[in-house]
Amino acid sequence: MEFNNKLYGGHRGARKFWREMLPRMKYRNPSVPMEVSRHNDPDGPSLLHIYTHTKTQPTASTTDAPTAQQAAAPPPNSDPPNARNTLVPDTSKPTYTIDMRDHDQREILEALVEKTGAQELQATEQELAEMREVEEQKAKSEADRVIVLEKLLEARREAEMMRLARGGEPRPNLR
Repeated sequence: MEFNNKLYGGHRGARKFWREMLPRMKYRNPSVPMEVSRHNDPDGPSLLHIYTHTKTQPTASTTDAPTAQQAAAPPPNSDPPNARNTLVPDTSKPTYTIDMRDHDQREILEALVEKTGAQELQATEQELAEMREVEEQKAKSEADRVIVLEKLLEARREAEMMRLARGGEPRPNLR
């Protein structure tokens, strides 16, 4: 992904996608590398690059077990990166590119699903139960918030009445 740091210039949808959708995708696909590049140019690109081919990275068998040459050779110098542990950046062309400029995050997600053939995962019963609990907690929190506000305002009114009864000047109503 690449887009502007600010939402000016049609980058709002890209920012919302990065903020709301990308963490969900990463949660469900932890092994898929996802990179984000932000720039300061409002007229700059707002693109989502999708690579569907596999990278040519060292495999686990080649990185875990040293060969006879590697075992006999002295340990590598700490200055250059160790090729056995370092991933090589992918310089190939993306399979798909989606222009995100002036698009809503839902439209970007729909384009992503359409181009890649990805499937939406349905929530499990446990996840649905957790979501219901969160909604119930939010409703209770809102009711508690109203009650606390009423008590606070009542305490302020009583304090103002006591101050006036003692001969103080009335204060302007702040609320």
